[in-house]
Amino acid sequence: ISFPKEKKRKKINKFVNILSQKRLKKLRKTSQEEAISGTDLSTRLRTQFEKLTGGARPEWASIRRGKKKRRPRHSSSSSSEEEEEDEFMQRTGDLLAPSSIKLPPSHVSVTRLRDLNRTEAVVQCVEFHPSASIVLTAGFHKTLDLIQVDGQANPKLHSLHIQGFPITCAHFTRDGREVVLAGRKRSFHVYDMVKGKVTRVYGIKGHDKCWFEGFKVSPDNSLIVFLGKDGYMPLVSNRTKQWIGDLKMNGTVKSIAFTPDSKHLLSSGSDGRVYVWDLSTRDCVHSFTDEGCLLGTSLAVAPNNKYVACGSDCGVVNVYDGQCLTSERPTPLKSIMNLTTSISCASFNPSSELLAFSSKLNKGALRLLHFPSLTVFSNWPQQNSPLGHVSSLDISPQGTYLSVGNDKGRALLYRLNHYCKGTSSA
Repeated sequence: ISFPKEKKRKKINKFVNILSQKRLKKLRKTSQEEAISGTDLSTRLRTQFEKLTGGARPEWASIRRGKKKRRPRHSSSSSSEEEEEDEFMQRTGDLLAPSSIKLPPSHVSVTRLRDLNRTEAVVQCVEFHPSASIVLTAGFHKTLDLIQVDGQANPKLHSLHIQGFPITCAHFTRDGREVVLAGRKRSFHVYDMVKGKVTRVYGIKGHDKCWFEGFKVSPDNSLIVFLGKDGYMPLVSNRTKQWIGDLKMNGTVKSIAFTPDSKHLLSSGSDGRVYVWDLSTRDCVHSFTDEGCLLGTSLAVAPNNKYVACGSDCGVVNVYDGQCLTSERPTPLKSIMNLTTSISCASFNPSSELLAFSSKLNKGALRLLHFPSLTVFSNWPQQNSPLGHVSSLDISPQGTYLSVGNDKGRALLYRLNHYCKGTSSA
């Protein structure tokens, strides 16, 4: 039986109006250009991607266009598997999925990798990108560095020097498109990673005489909350970078933390209390006394929203459950007293199984706390771990890496082996 041959379909090259969206306007080669073909659009987007990553297109992103070799019929299953593998390797994203096995409370396996960065100034900020394998570092040397994290070479992608602006705080926006930079100035800067443009925002309404050296970006990417003066916390729209309101607590605000759903904000400071704010109404809906605390210095809320960690100037970290949101004098689940100086940093890992906390006043003052056993790991860090005075820390979005910035200008990189299959500790 002979079947009629199928007619070859003509390739239709569609045209795209690049003036229809603002993000496509930068792809124009001339100001008169309005529409380009789909093939031309793909080429220009690829070129733009290579500019952002600071290098040529990687081999794994190159799709083989050659004709496929004919395979015998009995190898159809193996052929489909190979095609799936090729398609998988042409996608970007996290290849290491978080482990479904619970983190054991007795031992944590940690491997030191190649340092991310070395500078001449204290690393004031270190933070992982929310979706890409990139980390930022910044400090008093007035420079922002963007580094690709691969655990081996860790190549630097970009450096941004802002004259006369020592950086005390830097965070990615949650969509990963911008970096917000603050210092002991009455203004802050925004670096657009896509356009490669730096914008200076001059002051915040009603706070012209304040320095804005600390802030946090909300998980839903809508708000930037600054640590102001006299207990004020200016609220800035992340979209417009303009002031939209204030929160005001008693005493001086030292630390803030968002809940994972971005509906509430927690703040602490010089009066030893923790305030809970409803961001929809901008009202203080609850406050409680942090047991034994005279000056609150650090706050962290677990991603599963079950735990709140409160660090103080005496080196104690109190861990609370949901009871703290209803009781004025809640009893902590446990008071962690492994450090003796002021807690400067605290950060949960994505699975809420681990809390990293540190103090910059003592050398090697960093500890890892296990949840839900609330025990501090005794096997790491060791006495000879080259931590120095820890000035900043962060855990990657998949929980795979821990980065530590110190007073020697180094951004150290460690791998948490429990969340990496097929690795072993060194």
